[in-house]
Amino acid sequence: GKTPLFYACSSGNERLVKYLVDQGANIHKKEKYRDETPLFNACFSGNTTLVKYLVELGADINKKDKGSQTPLCNACSSGNTTLVKYLVELGADINKKDKYGQTPLFNACSS
Repeated sequence: GKTPLFYACSSGNERLVKYLVDQGANIHKKEKYRDETPLFNACFSGNTTLVKYLVELGADINKKDKGSQTPLCNACSSGNTTLVKYLVELGADINKKDKYGQTPLFNACSS
């Protein structure tokens, strides 16, 4: 189960995300299979403005999914260094390992 908010975040569509949130979409809802929140999708889209919006609303930058990855891992995969820097400056843990022992640096090098 992904809600429309997940898809809007994946596409980086700020206007649609703001509309959905204004209509009551839950930014903390976890996706059924991977346990991700919309912030994971926004980070993967690489849209820094969208990520900042979700963080300002209280999205957890250190939330772990079922694979123990964090939104920072997805930001690293997006290749957006501005976004990565923003999350790190907010306190995202650059040394947090996923269930395979890999840190966000692995995602950055793989993208």
